[in-house]
Amino acid sequence: MRYRPIRFACAVLILMVAAAPAGAQIVPGWNAQSFTQEQIDADRVRLMREVEIEGEPGSANAGQKFFADDLELNTKTGELTARGNVTFRTPTAQISADSVTFNTKTRLGTFSIASGIASLGERGERNRSMFGTLEPDIYFRGEAIEKIGPDKYRIRNGAFTTCVQPTPRWEIVSGNATINLHDYAMLRNAVIQVKDVPVFYIPIMYYPIQDDDRATGLLIPTYGASTARGQSISNAFFWAINRSQDATIFHDWLFSRGTGQGAEYRYMFAPQSQGSFRYYFLDEKEAVINGRTQLPRKSTTVTGGLSQGLPFGLSARARVDYFTNVTVQQLYNNNFQDASQSTRTYAGGISGAWRGLAVNGTFQRVESFDNLGNSVVQGSEPGMTASFSGYKIGPLPLYASINADAGRVLYVQKTTTTTNDLSLMKADIVPSLRAPLSTLPFLQVNATASYRTTYFSESLAADKRTQIETPVTRKYADMRVDVVGPVFSKVFNPNNAIADRLKHIIEPSYSVQRRTKIASQDFIPRAAGGYDTIIGGTTQVSYGVANRFLVRKGSGADPEAGGPRELLTVNLRQSYYTDERASQFDSSYSYGYQYRKPSPFSPISLTARAAPTVPIGVDFRLEYDPTSAAEKKLLGFGLNGVMRTGMIESTTGWSRQAYGNTSSGRSNNYINQGTSLRFRDGRFGGTVTFNYDIGRSKLLNHRYVGFYSAQCCGVSVEYQEYDYSANTNILVPKDRRFNMSFTLAGVGSFSNFFGAFGGGTY
Repeated sequence: MRYRPIRFACAVLILMVAAAPAGAQIVPGWNAQSFTQEQIDADRVRLMREVEIEGEPGSANAGQKFFADDLELNTKTGELTARGNVTFRTPTAQISADSVTFNTKTRLGTFSIASGIASLGERGERNRSMFGTLEPDIYFRGEAIEKIGPDKYRIRNGAFTTCVQPTPRWEIVSGNATINLHDYAMLRNAVIQVKDVPVFYIPIMYYPIQDDDRATGLLIPTYGASTARGQSISNAFFWAINRSQDATIFHDWLFSRGTGQGAEYRYMFAPQSQGSFRYYFLDEKEAVINGRTQLPRKSTTVTGGLSQGLPFGLSARARVDYFTNVTVQQLYNNNFQDASQSTRTYAGGISGAWRGLAVNGTFQRVESFDNLGNSVVQGSEPGMTASFSGYKIGPLPLYASINADAGRVLYVQKTTTTTNDLSLMKADIVPSLRAPLSTLPFLQVNATASYRTTYFSESLAADKRTQIETPVTRKYADMRVDVVGPVFSKVFNPNNAIADRLKHIIEPSYSVQRRTKIASQDFIPRAAGGYDTIIGGTTQVSYGVANRFLVRKGSGADPEAGGPRELLTVNLRQSYYTDERASQFDSSYSYGYQYRKPSPFSPISLTARAAPTVPIGVDFRLEYDPTSAAEKKLLGFGLNGVMRTGMIESTTGWSRQAYGNTSSGRSNNYINQGTSLRFRDGRFGGTVTFNYDIGRSKLLNHRYVGFYSAQCCGVSVEYQEYDYSANTNILVPKDRRFNMSFTLAGVGSFSNFFGAFGGGTY
């Protein structure tokens, strides 16, 4: 659950006092333990000298005790007045006051100069992590605590906290607080103090005291500052609609830039019926940023997604990630990648599967922006795919399948002045037969034959460049044989710190694929940058070898022993093409395959995955082109490592990619790193992330988040600085940002819409 607000227990204590009825006894419903009695008149009686009264067993007052130096009771009107060291105790709480005036008939009264301590009981025990694993107690005080209704109370000039210490780390001080029992507390002129230092002033604060773990209430505000967008205060109100739904309302006040309002709605009616949606509206004033005048503007952001189970084995899904102004993302987003380049998406679909048949209907529109404001739209609206597989033909080891898809394929190029729409209709059907030709455990052989027919509503003109509204159909046969093996393996017994047993597996693989000639090949449109480009009349031979090392540590008697673990896997792969043009459109090779010159050989691909110990994992991919010029042989590589322990989670990535065929071609060379540390059961820690451009020797982004959580409160701070000045088109090439947030035990904190503190809500 996201929020666990604290019940205001002092109201419960007052209610217990109110429950004492008037009757014929000296104090009806209570047994006197020690006192001196004095009859004042016919209606009034006085109890003196360390008065101690205890609730009668079996009555509503059982387990409760009341202490006072002096107590006076009017048996006719029901008025009770107690003075001097007044203390009221229950099995879980205690309240003390200088004096109390109470009417046992109207059940209204006032505790003067009162304070108390109470346990949150079972609910607090369930949420002990919210209280630093200590006993979950609450402390409260006030000049006067009045009972003004059956379940309604007012505290004048008081405060409360969950830090039950001689000097509380935090408390909320309020001039006037109205409490509706088991529902809410409304505080006016409230000040949140940390170590007696005022931190936030809130004119009106709604504080939940429901019995439910998820309760409606205000969250603690967060403070932010930026050299580009100025100072800001972010507020949020959480509404617990019921156990399956909740909503959060956001408000951002940007002192010099304007205001923002938003809302988030979440629901979970069943594991397959859940979703969340966020809406944000930003109203900006005119401002000067980096010497540029930004005119007033309004922008909207909508994000969310859902999944919904439907009858007849169907399921629906939807996703939206939409904004109206890309420069708003650059100006406000704390995520470095989103600030430099953004993509907006909305998509949905319905799918179902029945035995061997699977059907999927989709609608997707993805628009990617560059830093100039130009964009490319891709997707399908709508599209449908269907597949039927695994049908065995007679007694032979022969299996039939068929795949089909149809829809409108989107590809639209937009600039600030022009729009080039290359979208078209496409229908594709591929029946195929598959035959497993080997039953040997160390050798796998599979043969596949298919015939593909594809219809395009548009084609290329005679110049083979201009797309025209003339349909074209592509037909070709595709035959393929895949061989894995023979597989060789050997087991070793190193009995060292890494493994007691080690298994080395050598797994060669081969494939031969032949596509027949395509008569209409030169007229097939290449919308979406060649997403569906096939070079007919080509034979492709792929070959590679995989080396796997599996380890097992410990014997079966060892409780920590587990199954085999993958220590290292290394794959080496390359392809040969009889038509060298096919090498430019083989998307199984990652780095710049469309930028290479035609070649009969693909790059050499090396992939490796290592896990030297359980908390450490490393992935590596490299592509080397032996046919390129000397300075372009290394097309690119990617190295990613992760380490996860109880205290540390660290990820590191190094990527390099070359574009073009000459020394003037562009290249990317980046290091990205992020490390999170948590100490003493997560009571304090932090996160450090940075992005470094090796090619330009520039630290593009560095971000630091630190938090400290005491037994009843916490603080989070964030500092971020990024420098994207190498790109002169971005609105905010440099910025420094600072954010601060406080958390109180049982009260939620949150991140704003632009990802402060790494995003998320707590």
